[in-house]
Amino acid sequence: MPRLRSIACLAVLLSGLLPVTGCARVCPAIGWNNSVTVALAGDTRNVAWVQLCTPDACSRATERPTPQPVSPSPTTTPTGANGLGFPPGGGPAVHRIAVEKVGADTWRFSFDMDSPGSATVRALDAVGGTLAEEKVQLNWQRIGGTAECGGPSTAAPVTLAVSP
Repeated sequence: MPRLRSIACLAVLLSGLLPVTGCARVCPAIGWNNSVTVALAGDTRNVAWVQLCTPDACSRATERPTPQPVSPSPTTTPTGANGLGFPPGGGPAVHRIAVEKVGADTWRFSFDMDSPGSATVRALDAVGGTLAEEKVQLNWQRIGGTAECGGPSTAAPVTLAVSP
């Protein structure tokens, strides 16, 4: 049906009987966020935050890690832009991943109009050490908008097991 309408609009436009705007599809939403929830299972006592990385970007820390004592020795100078030995993430603005702690062991990650097919999820301790890590496939389902214009989507929740 949409194809037939497009052909009809094209014919009318070519004949000059209808202004161009008469056949244009207008999408009301100009932007939206897609989200996925990550829940931890197991021994979460030492988890300071959860990080999600796509091929394009990584989320930033959800909580400020406890400051570590600074040693005067140059050999113990922290590496990485955040002083934890790994990149802080953030990526280009179009691939920024927002994160919000929504429960004791649950985090929500949001993407601006992006729905990556896979991600790596990590549970990190206060100094950035990895306690658990898993690569997951993200299966998205649109929860708003339309097929033609797009709209917000959510991925099935992810559970990350943390071992003692």
